[in-house]
Amino acid sequence: MMNKIMHFWSEERSLTTLLVLLAINMFVLEPVIREGARLAFLRGVFFSLLLLAGLLTMTRNKTVQIVFVVFVTLTMVVHWMRIAFGIEDLMSWDACFSLLSMLALTVVVLEQVNRKGPVTGHRVRGAVAGYLLLGMFCAYAYLLIDSLIPGSFQMLAVDLQSGQTQSDAFYYFSIVTLTTLGYGDITAIHPVARSVVMIEALLGQLYPAILIARLVTLEMEARKNRG
Repeated sequence: MMNKIMHFWSEERSLTTLLVLLAINMFVLEPVIREGARLAFLRGVFFSLLLLAGLLTMTRNKTVQIVFVVFVTLTMVVHWMRIAFGIEDLMSWDACFSLLSMLALTVVVLEQVNRKGPVTGHRVRGAVAGYLLLGMFCAYAYLLIDSLIPGSFQMLAVDLQSGQTQSDAFYYFSIVTLTTLGYGDITAIHPVARSVVMIEALLGQLYPAILIARLVTLEMEARKNRG
């Protein structure tokens, strides 16, 4: 099974598939399913396998590969224990490992998007997937900050009911911040939280501009080589 999943990253269409999976996960499953612990765990396993496959394809060093396997396995175990047994004390660790996982997956995707060659529709969609992954990364950063420093964010009472609803709220807040909409229903109060919010808002503006310039450069180089 792992060989098939590793093959997933060998083709550019994997970027389109990942974008579809991310869109379904963020905009359909997250808002609808709050108490489905089993499904939430299966989603976590699936994305962890994609992450592991992506990391393994980036290096042939056996030591680094072992480190990647241990990291992804530990991430899955902590995530499963928190969801299956309702251990809220693991929230900080779960958020921390999920944060690092999203960062690693973003690196994998951007490495695929920015490699040399003609710019295809799959790579453009991969760039959009990277944008969503950046939003997920910041959402876990907010969750980690709030779990370590309670009260870092001011939000509606309904969003404070459980770790799962807080996670959903931070997904929403992260996308709103990334696109610089700023509705004001969730507000960063602690200085650390405010710093991360400012960084995400800047990245939300710089990411499209820089990536578009990079893709245009790659396409021009590809046309020059073909000519």
